[in-house]
Amino acid sequence: MTQRTRQIMTTLLAVAVLSVAGIPQIVTPAVEGLPMPRTLLIDETRTFASTMRVGALAGVLRQAGVDLEVRLDAVLTTYVDPLDGAGSPDAPFDLILIVPVGIEVGTVGTVGEVWMLYGHAAAASDDAQARLEPLRDLLAVVFEGIAAPVGVLDDLWVAGLASLYEAEGWLR
Repeated sequence: MTQRTRQIMTTLLAVAVLSVAGIPQIVTPAVEGLPMPRTLLIDETRTFASTMRVGALAGVLRQAGVDLEVRLDAVLTTYVDPLDGAGSPDAPFDLILIVPVGIEVGTVGTVGEVWMLYGHAAAASDDAQARLEPLRDLLAVVFEGIAAPVGVLDDLWVAGLASLYEAEGWLR
């Protein structure tokens, strides 16, 4: 069995396990009784295995009731603004998740991170940070072994990008 075949089989198995394991229970308790945030998920990945992980994440979030919009973006390198030139959305998002092209091993600019972008108000609120913990846990499970969740309080690049998106009307 080739390395590529093993990757595909592992990814398909991971998607099946995530579906059967009831991962929605990770995010559902944190959001009961609260309005679900409007979320934008940007997938910059290029491999089948990574795209399957992003698909599993989107499925779990939708199943948990998240108002989710997904964009596929073909950026050349990791640190390129995927929303550059996209204008402003109809309504701002509460959360933007970016799965950078660099999570794939062997690609230019490998980062090993999934970026969680949210506005200054959420960054300063202990309640908002507590509500993000189940999402961090979910991201850690979905991207286990290849990427870790990183928020605006963890990384200067993520904080700067979130500030830019807040100024441009993408984040509230």
